[in-house]
Amino acid sequence: MSEKKPKIALLYGGNSKEREISIKSGKAVENAFKKLKYEYEVFDPSVGFEFIERIKNYNPDLAFICLHGKGGEDGQIQSILEFLNIKYTGSSPKTSAICMDKNLTKKILSAENIPVPKTFVKEHTKFPAVVKPSEEGSSIGVFIVNNKLELENALEKLKDYENILIEEFIEGRELTVSILNGKILPTIEIKVEEGFYDFNNKYVSSKTNYICPAEIDKNTQRKINEIAEKCWNILECKGAVRVDMILDKNNNPYVLEINTIPGMTQHSLLPKAAKVAGLSFEELVNEIIEGALREQR
Repeated sequence: MSEKKPKIALLYGGNSKEREISIKSGKAVENAFKKLKYEYEVFDPSVGFEFIERIKNYNPDLAFICLHGKGGEDGQIQSILEFLNIKYTGSSPKTSAICMDKNLTKKILSAENIPVPKTFVKEHTKFPAVVKPSEEGSSIGVFIVNNKLELENALEKLKDYENILIEEFIEGRELTVSILNGKILPTIEIKVEEGFYDFNNKYVSSKTNYICPAEIDKNTQRKINEIAEKCWNILECKGAVRVDMILDKNNNPYVLEINTIPGMTQHSLLPKAAKVAGLSFEELVNEIIEGALREQR
């Protein structure tokens, strides 16, 4: 890279249900920009056409995307930036759209022999099961149901969502593998005091424990890393992604979902994994920027 630092448009906010998390991620990245002395401006796509005019006039070398949920992680903002000929962090519109749709992701991975939980149609659900929106993040709207009545109640609560996913509940250890510019970072195990890794345990509770590196035997760890790397390659991911898995009682890993714009808050998992790999938060941000500037789209 040349001596002159790139001019960056920092994108956070947006209109999704994860707006608040996006703002937290964005502000953490903004603090890193200040320490790294980057020239930047903040842009919120929720203002619509005004956003497009502003970012066009700013003419950045790169857009750093800290948008979570719809409009940010589903390929929409990536498509707009490509249309405007602005480089950006993270995966392409196609990869973003696929990974946002958990059902479609599972179908693609399953066809490539990557282990994923079974998907049920409502009438043939085996309990316990997990019910969740197919296109939502931050564990929003996730229910574990044990019988038909609980299933009906969960579906009623999720009736405003277009696509609902019902899948087998796999009891086991919750793991996440972060990948940064193709490099696998140490695995994190998430231990919650009660329930599962839902929105509350993710962002509110102080009782959630993160063990990094996770205490896993070498063979299982190798298997986990191979699966994460295959997911990255099959889905043509770029930048920083997180592969969420469950490790069952027989040490078999199952992929739950792939997150193409991992959170960057102090609770977030990508910065935790990067820290164990020897990268400070600022260095992580720098790596994401440099990786995106190197990328040929």
